[in-house]
Amino acid sequence: ATAKAPFREALSDPRVLVLAIAYAACFGVELTINNVAATYFHDHFGLGLTAAGMVAGLHGLMNLFARALGGIGGDRAGIRHGLRGRVLFLAAILLLESVALLGFSRAHHLGPAIALLVVFSLFVEMACGATFSVVPMVNRKALGSVSGVVGAGGNLGAVAAGFLFRSESIHATDAFLAMGVFVHVAGLLVPFVGFSEEEEAAAQAALER
Repeated sequence: ATAKAPFREALSDPRVLVLAIAYAACFGVELTINNVAATYFHDHFGLGLTAAGMVAGLHGLMNLFARALGGIGGDRAGIRHGLRGRVLFLAAILLLESVALLGFSRAHHLGPAIALLVVFSLFVEMACGATFSVVPMVNRKALGSVSGVVGAGGNLGAVAAGFLFRSESIHATDAFLAMGVFVHVAGLLVPFVGFSEEEEAAAQAALER
């Protein structure tokens, strides 16, 4: 019963569920793009398989620095503006990700599509890092459970998004559009992740130490 308590505590905290949705909107979407990008550039823009794979590879290439950049950005926002700063930074990155993804879904020429893919990839991977700049602050006593629930949100997001691209009734461009709308909604939900004055004070004291 004692072992289950932190997990129940994590599941009963609305902040954890919002962060799980946020991670679905970044890590889940990232995994989906990894799976479908090459096929999309081949089918939609007529690229050969090799060229399509190289363009799709730009998405994964951004992982070399973008995820760390998101974590660093979240930490800096936290230093300047407290826990609220971390939350608002994540929300802003998710909204920028959604704008880039919505633009990508409507791009009908190769050049703009590649540019928007790169911009989107930067923000989607930054959002992954930014999410986990917030996660440790939610409940330190149940950090493992909180991280597990949020991480599971990413995998569930990938599974749900995968169904969009396997549906014969939904065109790939509309699937990207639907994902962009979901990411935008997630970005609007994130500011509802709040912290008490005591939590803010404890975080500030830990920072000063």
